[in-house]
Amino acid sequence: MEGVEAFRFFLALKGGVLREEVRARFPRLVPLLKALGEEVEAQGETFRLRRPLLLSWFAPLFAAHYPSLPKEERLLALERLLEAAHRSAEAGETWVEGEGPLAAARAFQRGSEALLKGAYREALHRYGEGLGLLEKEGLSFPATALALLALAQEGFRPGGKGGETAKKALERAKTPFATALVMKVLGATEERPPRP
Repeated sequence: MEGVEAFRFFLALKGGVLREEVRARFPRLVPLLKALGEEVEAQGETFRLRRPLLLSWFAPLFAAHYPSLPKEERLLALERLLEAAHRSAEAGETWVEGEGPLAAARAFQRGSEALLKGAYREALHRYGEGLGLLEKEGLSFPATALALLALAQEGFRPGGKGGETAKKALERAKTPFATALVMKVLGATEERPPRP
């Protein structure tokens, strides 16, 4: 993995990355930092991107670099792709469809658009579509996917399957975003008394 776009993808994938890990992957760091300029910030020994994670710029990087990722980083890349889909929905960003995981990201973006409007049945349908596309590709369900599904389930039927799905998501959570979504669902389910 070399070059400016690969470095941008790496930072987006990892969120915050320690200088040692960056240098191990990108030995010629200074030219990359100069090329990205204000787009990268350093806080102590940690590098991160300043721009919000949105499909408009992350999806093309995902498409270009996902096939060459080591197996252990592919699930993290899917987590970040679905996070970008949700954040794109929050930002009101539209995005052109793609194939495979990118088609799943588009379904999740549509699901998040519905979720944000309180249209829980539509959100469930779109998230189900996205999960089906991931399954068709033979991919594991990222925690972010399950956490978003849990939010929709809890909104549609409070005290129903949302808490159960959130617990499954918590077991798989690899990003702070997925963990925060899960805690939101679990917090909502714990505030209610158990169903008779």
